[in-house]
Amino acid sequence: MQKLIKSGKNIGEQHRLEHGLPNDEHEFFYEYLQISPSYQRAHKLKTGQLVPNQESSQISDWDQVLRTYSIAGDVFSLTFLQWWDAVGRNVFYTQQPDGSYLPEGQISLKNNKLNIMTLIKGPVLVCFKAIDERSTVVESNRVENWRLGVECNIPSKWTKVLKKNSKKTLDNLEARTALGVLVSKKLKEALYIAENAARGIYPSNAKIRTGLEFDGDEIYQIEKNNTTLFFSEMKNRNKVGLGYHFTAVAKKFNRKQDAKKKLESEIERQVQLRLKDL
Repeated sequence: MQKLIKSGKNIGEQHRLEHGLPNDEHEFFYEYLQISPSYQRAHKLKTGQLVPNQESSQISDWDQVLRTYSIAGDVFSLTFLQWWDAVGRNVFYTQQPDGSYLPEGQISLKNNKLNIMTLIKGPVLVCFKAIDERSTVVESNRVENWRLGVECNIPSKWTKVLKKNSKKTLDNLEARTALGVLVSKKLKEALYIAENAARGIYPSNAKIRTGLEFDGDEIYQIEKNNTTLFFSEMKNRNKVGLGYHFTAVAKKFNRKQDAKKKLESEIERQVQLRLKDL
């Protein structure tokens, strides 16, 4: 603990390292591994599932992916908290003789200017796209990027003038086009982050060509399994008086969404009152 104090870390960081607790970037690492097509193949290989040798040999830096898997292991059958306790803590931390931890593990977080909202929105976009395109509600199994951007509330001035069910008109053509281009870039960036993470480089949105793209069918099945894991963990945590685990960023996002809905409801209420007075 004295080492933590001397390092100049704030109280929150001291508490986290004293008890070996994760931060948001650790959780996003777990989420990006789940959607990484390279890591998905490594998991299949290591769990005895069929992966053609030719297919694996064509993946760039495949040996690095296998090394990352040997460190981070199975992220598909465990919730994040279960994975953290079983594996993740030792991926990023090293325990000291006094029981506290140092942020020096087998994988080190990169120091860069990657926005935290970029990290959180990546898996959201990818997973929503996979789910929406496999919904019976969606025609042609394709969700237009601009609609996806509205649904996921991508930070942009254009999401304020569009709705997911907006009809295509000449008036909103510019907004649809601009938001569609932005979402396309965000999806590509999410692929870069996921594939870099699968190679132990995280967080990084550096361009990387692995010969792979997101597998929507695979991600859809992973999300279905995550839902089962979610309710199982929630049930177990409720038994001991604990709520479900949310990251600080997710909590902030939810608060902003709630505040936005309250504001919209209040505006609607005021409009109705004025209409009654007319």
